[in-house]
Amino acid sequence: MRTVSQVADVLAERTNPGAAPSWDPVGLQLGDPNAAVETVAVCHEVTESVVSRLETEPVDLLITYHPLIFRPTIRILAGRSAGARAFRLISADVAVLVTHTDFDAAPGGSADALASFFGLRDVEPFGGDPESGMPPIGRSGWFEGTVGTVDAMLSDRFGAAGLRVSGDRDAEVERLAVVPGSGADFIAAAAEVAQVLVTGDVSHHRAIAASDLGLAIVDPGHIATERPGMGSLVMMVTELLGSHVVDLTHFDPQTWT
Repeated sequence: MRTVSQVADVLAERTNPGAAPSWDPVGLQLGDPNAAVETVAVCHEVTESVVSRLETEPVDLLITYHPLIFRPTIRILAGRSAGARAFRLISADVAVLVTHTDFDAAPGGSADALASFFGLRDVEPFGGDPESGMPPIGRSGWFEGTVGTVDAMLSDRFGAAGLRVSGDRDAEVERLAVVPGSGADFIAAAAEVAQVLVTGDVSHHRAIAASDLGLAIVDPGHIATERPGMGSLVMMVTELLGSHVVDLTHFDPQTWT
């Protein structure tokens, strides 16, 4: 029998949450660290659907990729909000553990999963911050195809809705870079190691900056770039705990259609 804090410690050995940036609230967000854990679920984000499921089929611990609460809050009230979902989970006696950018950077985490999706060869990390000690959450590797090939692979897997391409679709690609989630801050670093960056949430002005650096952008959306990693998270938690894990990653937090 493990406790919540013991499960957190086991996962931390693989993800190194201490290296996550200060803005990222990784680790235990809700619950009693000393509570016993028999049942565990994993989700992409703590959505209304996830909470409703756990109210009817509760678990002791929910491991989520996206944090439930990002900013300090002074009220936890019933209703429809992140705080309200926290209220419902506390009422259901479900603890919440977050692994986010630490999982992105971890071996076998979101970044590696996205690189694997594209079949990248000789994969190398990039985008770390030596001053803060944050490990790199980007990956780059050799790729055979064009910008259009990258577009087609993402369209086939996730659908074309919302997918955006900045650059010449016929341009040959030798090196491809990937950053799960919002990776616009890594454009300059990606331009040094690749001709194309796959990431989400790239603004118009960031795309112009990338073009000036000779870097094409393929942006299938924030959530799509993280989806390959969710299967890896379920596998990692199952492997570490050596027991069945309830997979709730099919509850899609996609907001754009």
